[in-house]
Amino acid sequence: MHSRRLALIIAILLPALAAVPQEPQKEPDETADAPFAQGERLVYSIKWDPPWYLFFLPAMEAGEADIQLVGETEYKNKKALKITLKARSSGSLAKLAGMKIEDDYVFYTEPGTFCTLAVSAKIREGKRKRQIDVEYLPETKQLHFREMNEAVDPPKLMKDQIKNDIPPCVHDPFSAIYSYRMSQLSIDNVQKIVIGDNDKIKEIRCQVEKQETIDTPDGKKKAWRINTTSLMGGLFKEGGQFKVWLSADGKKTPLQFEVNVQLGKVLGKLKPKKELSK
Repeated sequence: MHSRRLALIIAILLPALAAVPQEPQKEPDETADAPFAQGERLVYSIKWDPPWYLFFLPAMEAGEADIQLVGETEYKNKKALKITLKARSSGSLAKLAGMKIEDDYVFYTEPGTFCTLAVSAKIREGKRKRQIDVEYLPETKQLHFREMNEAVDPPKLMKDQIKNDIPPCVHDPFSAIYSYRMSQLSIDNVQKIVIGDNDKIKEIRCQVEKQETIDTPDGKKKAWRINTTSLMGGLFKEGGQFKVWLSADGKKTPLQFEVNVQLGKVLGKLKPKKELSK
């Protein structure tokens, strides 16, 4: 298998758990009464399960995704919540792909609405080095997208453009998951959400399928199973499936996720706090 395709699995799918639904037009009052606290940290171990035609390959460790709701800050004189993601490759798949992945994202979102204000991404995938910045301009229904190639010296501007007709409230995948945890869950509830992925805007259809008991590193737990039927670009296929399990308690913690992709399946499980690296 081509090493670049394997590396893409790591690079694109580590953040996959974030594309969960969010209740439209929900405007909670800050995070004071939220099921999560500022400073909350969620770390997921990621595994790749090869497709059937690669039966000679076992399931492999792919890496780790580290998500944190850092807390309140300011973005261009506006009050904001800062969310970070660190995606790292490791294990057998990283060795097979022959490519080291170290991606860092920072998301600025509006408290209360959880509408995204800006995204900054530092991409390090083997020889590929990119700095990507997205700013949402709801007053003019625009977004500003900028991409720099930092693998060359001096860095080269790859794209710098303004896109028009942007919805007034777009969520990055991570602001969406925090907003969704503020809502009430019920079986067969179907919702749609507008998600931003770099300079692309897409609508995702989501459904709460059922409540079930799942195995976690901390033992068996009851969880809501949520399925999405249309996801953003990359290796995701239109109409492909992404599932996430949220704990069936007041916290609605994302416990695990599963993604069907062109090259098999990606599985993620929340690591116990005692195992978190500093």
